[in-house]
Amino acid sequence: MDTKTIKIKTSVPQEIVKKVNLLLSNFLPEIYRYNNLVRNKNYYLKPVHIVIKKKSNGSIVKYQYYGRYWYRLERKPGRPSRIKWVYMGKEKPEKELPDPPRNPLDGLVIKISDNEVEIIASKKKTYQLIYEVLASLQYPLIGSQAQ
Repeated sequence: MDTKTIKIKTSVPQEIVKKVNLLLSNFLPEIYRYNNLVRNKNYYLKPVHIVIKKKSNGSIVKYQYYGRYWYRLERKPGRPSRIKWVYMGKEKPEKELPDPPRNPLDGLVIKISDNEVEIIASKKKTYQLIYEVLASLQYPLIGSQAQ
């Protein structure tokens, strides 16, 4: 795998995340249409999965994973307004479902910790796209490396 990493020191990490999410926003209508198509099967496709971890020193690290993440919606018996999201994985849960739309940021991971943003791209095309966006913001890049 041709994984590449960009590290950026910034006092406003959310500004970088907003710029990256703007790239994804062009594809969200396709994902919404797809979710309307498969909702009768109680499936939902999420383009971003967010995980927040608290370290032992009290600091918080936020991870944003971009891809195609499948969930099944379950209604709680006796309480139909309450739903439970069940993670189904990265692969289409049923073969007969139509193919999902692409996610241009598939394989991208953004790690936000204190005043540092680490961006990990598993595809060269995604890395180039993100690098161009970040270069336009004129942030000093701490490191840009291939692994």
